[in-house]
Amino acid sequence: MIIKRTLDPKGSCLLLLLVVSNLLLCQGVEDYAPYCKNQPGNCRIPLQSLFERATLVASNNYRLAREMFNEFNKQYGEGKNFTSKVINSCHTEFMTTPNNKEAAANTEDEALFRLVISLLHSWDEPLHQAVTELLHRNGASPDILARAKEIEDKAKVLLEGVEMIQKRVHPGEKKNEPYPVWSEKSSLTADDEDVRQTAFYRMFHCLHRDSSKISTYINLLKCRFTPC
Repeated sequence: MIIKRTLDPKGSCLLLLLVVSNLLLCQGVEDYAPYCKNQPGNCRIPLQSLFERATLVASNNYRLAREMFNEFNKQYGEGKNFTSKVINSCHTEFMTTPNNKEAAANTEDEALFRLVISLLHSWDEPLHQAVTELLHRNGASPDILARAKEIEDKAKVLLEGVEMIQKRVHPGEKKNEPYPVWSEKSSLTADDEDVRQTAFYRMFHCLHRDSSKISTYINLLKCRFTPC
């Protein structure tokens, strides 16, 4: 079972900007316009604005996942042959997803919304466990920890934002979809260094792959409902 955790102040600030109908001014985030500031009555955030923020967060998470994977491989991958150990081993491997961008472009938007939401849910627990392990592991890379924490926080923000967009454009769509369950905690916390490092490599490899899918699908959805 996935347990929701409290966002840090920065994450909460972004969450308000993504999902709250009565948008408040959130200090310290200069790139997000306070659409509803000083406006009387209820203020409805434009759909285009919601999509712009979702695509921005998804793109940033993909960049962070790529950097984190490359940094881990640089620090720990030399001579380890990690790649052969993680082929087709992602916990999301058995999700039916489009094989390429062209196939995704031909996928119904309802299915793309479900895929994005399921992928984001499926990374909630592994990201939390990765951050927890890195925090308590002596010698863990501060750069990798910082990126993992930022991805964890912003993935929650993105999930809330995408669910709000889905509710706006498909109000009758079911919200709770099944998603793959991650079961690598014992490997991630193992005393055996090779087992532990392989588990982290697998996680960062899979996160990089899935973050790319999430970003691609959200961009495709944006172009269907708002100007590209």
